[in-house]
Amino acid sequence: MRISRHKRLVLGVVLVPTLLGLTACGGGSQTYATDKSDGVYFTVPEHWQKLSQSALSAREAQSTVAGAADRLANVHWQEAYAPSALTAAQVFSLKSNGYPTVYVRVRSLLPDEVNSFSLNSLRDIFVPLTTWLIGSSSAINALNLNLMDDSDAIQPAARGVHDTFSFIGTDGDSQTFNQTSLLSPDHTMLYVLLIRAKSDYYNAHQSELEKIARSFTVRGSK
Repeated sequence: MRISRHKRLVLGVVLVPTLLGLTACGGGSQTYATDKSDGVYFTVPEHWQKLSQSALSAREAQSTVAGAADRLANVHWQEAYAPSALTAAQVFSLKSNGYPTVYVRVRSLLPDEVNSFSLNSLRDIFVPLTTWLIGSSSAINALNLNLMDDSDAIQPAARGVHDTFSFIGTDGDSQTFNQTSLLSPDHTMLYVLLIRAKSDYYNAHQSELEKIARSFTVRGSK
C-alpha cells in the first residue's frame, strides 16, 4: 500500500517535489562538509558529488506552502551529497531510491517556533513519524513501519533525537531513514542530517551510512 498523503519531504512542512544516483558507498578517503560559521560538519566518501546550497534553495523557493519562504530566509546552510549527480527535486522528493542521499540543513527557528519545538517536532521534520507510530496497527502494517532506533542525540552545542526507521514509500518500495535532528540550548537553531536509501541498499551498506551519521558534529558558532 502506498502513502498517498505524504508525497513530498517535509522540512517543518512540505516542500517540493524525485530521488537519486549511482555507484557504491565504498572508499576510505573522506570529504568534510562544513558550515564553519555555525560550527557544524560531517564527512562523506570522497568521490560523492555535492549539490550546492544555491541549487537547493532555488528549488525550495518554488514552494507555495505557508511559511516556506520565511523558513528558507532563515537557512544558514544546506547541502546534499550522493554517489552520483542528483537534482534538488530528487533531494526534496519522498520517492525511494536505490542509492543513498545525505542532506544537511541548518537554520534559525522562527519566533513562533522557538517555544513550540518539541522532541516530537524533531522526529517529524521529514515525515510524520510520531503520527505513524501512534496510528492503528493496520495503518502501521500498511506502511510496514519499522522503528530501529529512537535515542537521545547530544552534541557539544545542541541536543535532540536520532531516529532510524524504514517504511513503504510512495512508489511501494521500502526505504530507510537515518535522521539526526538537534536544537541549540536556547532553541533558536535547528540542525538536521538525513541519510536515506532503499532499505535493501541501506542494509547492505549500513556500517558506511552509520559512519556518516556518527560524524555529524555541532560545536556551535564562536
